[in-house]
Amino acid sequence: MPINDGDLLERLVQEARKLGETRMVRDEMPLTEELAKAVVERFNQYLQRSGRSAENAARSMGLSASTLSQVLSGSYAADAEKHIRAMDRWVETQVMKEAAPKPPGFVRIGVAEEIYGVSKWVLKTGSIGLIFGPNGCGKTTTLQAIRAETPGALYHSIDSANRSVRLVLEGMAGALRMGGLKMSGGQLFRQIAGVLKDTGRLVIIDEVHKLAGRQNDDALHVLRDLHDATGCPMLWAGNGKIASYLRDGHTEGYDPLDQIFGRISLWLDLTEKAKAGGDDGGRLYTVEDIRRLFAAAKIRLAPDAEHYLTNLANDPSMGCLRAAKNLVAMAETMSRGQPITAALLRTIQRNRLGKTAAATVERQIEERAAAVAS
Repeated sequence: MPINDGDLLERLVQEARKLGETRMVRDEMPLTEELAKAVVERFNQYLQRSGRSAENAARSMGLSASTLSQVLSGSYAADAEKHIRAMDRWVETQVMKEAAPKPPGFVRIGVAEEIYGVSKWVLKTGSIGLIFGPNGCGKTTTLQAIRAETPGALYHSIDSANRSVRLVLEGMAGALRMGGLKMSGGQLFRQIAGVLKDTGRLVIIDEVHKLAGRQNDDALHVLRDLHDATGCPMLWAGNGKIASYLRDGHTEGYDPLDQIFGRISLWLDLTEKAKAGGDDGGRLYTVEDIRRLFAAAKIRLAPDAEHYLTNLANDPSMGCLRAAKNLVAMAETMSRGQPITAALLRTIQRNRLGKTAAATVERQIEERAAAVAS
């Protein structure tokens, strides 16, 4: 018997609406005795596999250890259904975090803490938050870490070849595991909206500046329409171009950009923070941030190297934190187990860039350090 396209589409939507693939008892399902036993068994199996203690799991779920112990043993005097369902959701969340691990070497420092603050705000308010700043300052790595920690979060990065409405929607559908069906753009929008509506799932759009000024800004407006249709919180991130475009972009003949501007409840300007000598200049990263970042990777830095890398990580013209990480990676192979020094970092810069360009880098670093100090 041929499969009805409507039935297949409905099945696809229902599967994609799930926040995970491991929950045994959906919210609308009655909890039978057999299901309750299966949830407890799977919970115990997860604890054994992960090495986590029941006491640790209880704290994570907001339960007392004694309550959880009674539920697991079947001796809980009251109705245990809400606790069984909480255990089921908890295991689902843990498995999803394992399936979307944090980027290697990620540490919540500097910029990351501020981006996490924006994510908490939009999750609480269901609004749109915009994060913009120089390339290399850690936006993408942090967004990927947030995605890994937020069950059900959707992460989609706009690349230069996929900036049309259709391709943006297809990318989001792929992130929702909604592949395999041919649909018009309107159908695709409706199905994505149906999947996300009232779920509260976090939608993360990275490199959003690549949509600015494209095809009457239709792709930007589609993201706005998805937010309106679903009520899902959104995090948009890009370089400074997107902020200035939304504030000052030409709107003649297009849907007004203030339709988007007015929906953004929080703007995190990392570009301004990177300006040496400003009100908060040179503070993308502190020396302590740099120390913690490389200590977590078991990399030993001499004090002068910590200061050198801090100034480099705060310099948008040099690539910010990404440049500092790359430089340390090269220095690791040459340090022979000794702490990495600023002298070694300068030597690598000269070898990489040539004497003249390296001298320019040194001058910029010194100027930035002096501006911040003043």
